[in-house]
Amino acid sequence: MATKKSAKKPAAAPAKRIRNKLSIKNIKRIDSVKTHGWQVHVRRGGVLKTKLFSDRMHGGKRNALEEAKEHRDELLSSMAKFAKPLWKIKRSPRTNTGHLGVSLTEYTNKSGKRRKVITVTARQALGKAVNRKFSVDKLGYEKAVKSAVAWRAQILKGRAAEEKAK
Repeated sequence: MATKKSAKKPAAAPAKRIRNKLSIKNIKRIDSVKTHGWQVHVRRGGVLKTKLFSDRMHGGKRNALEEAKEHRDELLSSMAKFAKPLWKIKRSPRTNTGHLGVSLTEYTNKSGKRRKVITVTARQALGKAVNRKFSVDKLGYEKAVKSAVAWRAQILKGRAAEEKAK
């Protein structure tokens, strides 16, 4: 008796993330049990400024939103502008390897064996994270970390070139 081979369908690519057209930069809606209004939330250079525009105090949702937009625009014009995009700003790494976006991870595989890998994450574009693992068992710790740091630098260099071309 002959058996038919089942044809596997290729996995569909994940849907591209679409920005919510109703969202407003630096303003979010608060609707809880006792609070209804728009909150302005602006952070620049480690300074955070927030203010709530209550529906009741400003004569309804629309009026409160208009007041919030005006306040946000005043804050943005008075606060320092970013010299660089956030992803380009040097930050101190809070990882167990001492490199930003690179960390040592242990897991148990299907056969029950403990494995160590260096996991690295980078933002290839706004809202698009890419990840990769480098085996410590195969490469050794130092070489795995070095490879991960080089891979991340390559991804960020490509992103910088794309953004410069725009």
